[in-house]
Amino acid sequence: MKYFIQVTLTTYIAALLVYALWSYITFSGPNQGWVGSLVYLPHGPRVILYCFFGIRSLPALFLAETTGPALVYGDQYPDYWAIANISSLLSVVLAVEIIKWSRVTTFNYSIMKKINFSNYKFLILVIILSALFNSIFTNLIVGLFNSDMQINVIVVFRFFIGDIAGAFIFLIYLMIMFQLLSKRRLYKVFKD
Repeated sequence: MKYFIQVTLTTYIAALLVYALWSYITFSGPNQGWVGSLVYLPHGPRVILYCFFGIRSLPALFLAETTGPALVYGDQYPDYWAIANISSLLSVVLAVEIIKWSRVTTFNYSIMKKINFSNYKFLILVIILSALFNSIFTNLIVGLFNSDMQINVIVVFRFFIGDIAGAFIFLIYLMIMFQLLSKRRLYKVFKD
């Protein structure tokens, strides 16, 4: 139970901070909301935290993806976005399960183990596959509930590219941060 609480708090705070940073950058200018889908940073924590913490991270990720937009948008936050958030999380779960099932790479990770090529290969495949599922399913759900919104191939492609770009930026940030922490001996890497 203690580990579940630590994972939940870590996941929720990290995902909410990344969403707050993304929304601040995206909505700081007038009428720039669509630009945020070109580099969607919150997809990074969604993938990375699920890959490292597994199913224990899902409640906190759902809570962060629901409360983050509700805090930013307030009364303009539509109710059907909660269903779209579930779709986004399930796209990551589906991508992980497909990659585990296909045995393209091993799935034996701990956040404290040394990162090697198979870890990166697994994360990159999950990022790309989950971005594909997320862009299709989330836009499908939004299109079903909001007939005023224009959903076409360009929008789906923009979401796909934005999820990949945002996740890679988040992954690069984590690599730099953990490298600096390791050099300052604030973070210890355990060998297999």
